[in-house]
Amino acid sequence: MQQERMFQTPDVYLSAAVTILLRTEPSYQVLNGKTFFCFPATDGLYRAMGLYNSGVEINAMEFSGVVKRLRGEAISRRSGANRG
Repeated sequence: MQQERMFQTPDVYLSAAVTILLRTEPSYQVLNGKTFFCFPATDGLYRAMGLYNSGVEINAMEFSGVVKRLRGEAISRRSGANRG
């Protein structure tokens, strides 16, 4: 069985934009005390990243809420990894 390729980034802003544009939540991975947001490496992901990098308009309230939530997730997962 072939393993699904994943795109990993520590960038909370890119991750928030991708989450909004694709309407999908990232998975998380903690490596060396840093939380990475992980998305399946698909054509849709790369299109969403291209839109983000070219300045696509995203609702500011939605974007800031998703950034805040993802940042909280990253901190709690990193803290949990340090305790366990």
